[in-house]
Amino acid sequence: MTFYELLWYFSIYSFLGWCMEVVFCTVRTGKLVNRGFLNGPVCPIYGFGMVIVLAVLGRFSDNIALLFFGGMVLTSALELVGGWALKKFFHTTWWDYSEKPLNIGGYICLQFSLAWGVCVVLAVRFLHRAVEAFVHWIPFPLGVVLLCILMAYFLADTVVTVLAVCRINRNLTLLSATAAQLRRNSDALSGGLGRLALRADERLAEQREELLERAEGTRAELEDKMQAQRERMQEKQAAHRAALEEKRAQMQQTAEQLRAEWIARSSKLQRRIQRRLLRAFPRMRNERDGEALRRVRAWLEEKRK
Repeated sequence: MTFYELLWYFSIYSFLGWCMEVVFCTVRTGKLVNRGFLNGPVCPIYGFGMVIVLAVLGRFSDNIALLFFGGMVLTSALELVGGWALKKFFHTTWWDYSEKPLNIGGYICLQFSLAWGVCVVLAVRFLHRAVEAFVHWIPFPLGVVLLCILMAYFLADTVVTVLAVCRINRNLTLLSATAAQLRRNSDALSGGLGRLALRADERLAEQREELLERAEGTRAELEDKMQAQRERMQEKQAAHRAALEEKRAQMQQTAEQLRAEWIARSSKLQRRIQRRLLRAFPRMRNERDGEALRRVRAWLEEKRK
């Protein structure tokens, strides 16, 4: 297999893998979703997978058992390494098989590993013959030009997507920090109101005991004094509640301003890429800013409407 053929196989199987992902997700969810990490109609992990399979197992195309088990191991290893690398670099889990039996870290599971083994057998035994014939049919000079265009496209798409993912992570970090500050402020205000109410109860109890001990007047005078004390405490509580509501309104305004700033900082193209990634990977989880990711998902969906 020459380098020229390797690049063509990578490109073709990346596209065919994307087609398979789209069909699978459409049948499964009933919605047409642009699957894949990149924006274009390609899933490079399928291209890498088939190139590795062809390089290692291509000479054993007549041995179905070896194709099946070897393909299962090679593709599962690639999926495992790919999922781990994406999580390591972007702090994000893009797919999750944790609910599947016999999974490893949620990256791979027996069910899909067996499916990859079947796909490798079908691809090597039947599909690859047509792909190989197509590559050899293309005139070499034209093939080189087309490959240059395709590789330039792959590179540009990768750069744009990675930048969009990095922006998502920066926005998530900003949102998480702001949300944490808002929670701290809210907790402090709520705690202050609770402490004020507790002090008011304690003060009223002390006043009652003190008045009972020192009272020289009638019971009516005692109740009047107690009522006056209670009203003063209630006024203080009302003032504190008003301050609390004002602070909460300010925090809500801050959250809305944060949302507006987040939208303003993201171009329309970047928001479209972010929305596509979130739709393509519905199980995407950010290990550091999970709550912020849910907010971004909701904002993007609302903006789309």
